[in-house]
Amino acid sequence: HFFYTAIFIVLIFLLSCTTEPEGCELDFTEINGECYSDADMDVLQAFADSSGIVVNPLSLSTQKWNENGQLTMLWLYDDTLSCGIPENIGNLVYLDTLNLALNQMLGEIPKGIGELENLNYLYLYSNKLSGTIPGSICNIYPNLSNFWIQYNSLCPPYPECIPEHEIHPQDTSQCL
Repeated sequence: HFFYTAIFIVLIFLLSCTTEPEGCELDFTEINGECYSDADMDVLQAFADSSGIVVNPLSLSTQKWNENGQLTMLWLYDDTLSCGIPENIGNLVYLDTLNLALNQMLGEIPKGIGELENLNYLYLYSNKLSGTIPGSICNIYPNLSNFWIQYNSLCPPYPECIPEHEIHPQDTSQCL
C-alpha cells in the first residue's frame, strides 16, 4: 500500500503544480495585479493617442473602475485635451459618469454615445464640439440625471428628445 500511496501523493503534487494560476478573463489585461477590460483600455488609449499624450491610459485624470475591471467613471474635466471623442466611446458599457467639460474637444459627438446605457452624468460643455448632436443620444437622454452640452458649436436641427434650454447657448455661426 505504501507504494500506491506514494504514487498518489506524487500525482496530486504534480497536478497541483501544473495548473495555471488564476489570471484575467479573456478580453482583459492584467496591470499591477488588477484586471482591466481591453475594450475600455482601448477607449482610454484613443483619448491619449488623439491628444498626442504619451502616457499610460490608466494615468489619464480621474477614473473609477468596478471590481470586474470595467470603467464606471471617466473625469477628464479641464484637462486641456484637444482631440475628438473616440468613435469607440460606446464600448464603455458600464460607464456611469463621463465628464469631458472645459477642454478643447473637437469634431462631432460620435453616434456610439447612444450606447452608454448606464450613463447618468454627461458633461460635454465648454469645448469646441461641432456638427449635429447624433440622434442616438435619445437612447440615453431619459436616463441622464445631469446633461450639460452648452457652449460648443453644435448645429441644429437638435434631437427632439432634448429640450432647447438644455442645448443652448451654442455658437452656430459656422452652421449651414
